[in-house]
Amino acid sequence: MRLLAIDASTWWGAAALLEVHEGTPRLVAEIGVHVEDSHAARLLPLVEGLLATAGWPRTSLDAYAAVRGPGSFTGIRVALGLVSGLALVASRPCLGVGTLQAMAEALGPTAADRVPLLDAGRGEVYGARFDADGSPPKVLRPTWVGDPALAVEPGVVFVVFGGGGRVHDARLREAGYAGPIGRAPTSVAAAAGRIALARLVAGIVAPDEMTPLYVRPADAEVRFR
Repeated sequence: MRLLAIDASTWWGAAALLEVHEGTPRLVAEIGVHVEDSHAARLLPLVEGLLATAGWPRTSLDAYAAVRGPGSFTGIRVALGLVSGLALVASRPCLGVGTLQAMAEALGPTAADRVPLLDAGRGEVYGARFDADGSPPKVLRPTWVGDPALAVEPGVVFVVFGGGGRVHDARLREAGYAGPIGRAPTSVAAAAGRIALARLVAGIVAPDEMTPLYVRPADAEVRFR
């Protein structure tokens, strides 16, 4: 089984090609780029170049996946729209994977629960908590948005990582977090692909997987209301 996964949930746009080899997901190729303008103009050429590099015709793909949020509202829409269109044309399955779960998968096993944080603006973060070494990561606390201090749970040992943690380092320290804050992993597209392949093999495809996971309304929607 061959799968294309893409991520445009942050400024880092990426695509990855994976296949199941002897029952185990294997990364074949991955490419990423720092996008300063628009993911809409970058993602398709990125995908086409990646397929050409791997020598895979588009018709050889068996499934597609995209990171569905939270994160950049525009980037998420672009990624979901692109893979939905490609999958529709090819009559192939298409899956959406949460940004924070993909980040935890990309980080890999740690000594304690994994808590990825994304900067959400307005002094807030998107966060979630996953087990220390599950692959795919097991959700222990679902995705939320709010004050970075909400990531600190009394009696819970955990590892914070991601751009939101680094931006709001001081707030986390004030709330009592004393551990290191890791950088955001860049292989999120490949991680999302591994999660998607595991779901496909297990026959788990939720009906709402291709809907964006925004967590909160966009600024423009708030102003309109």
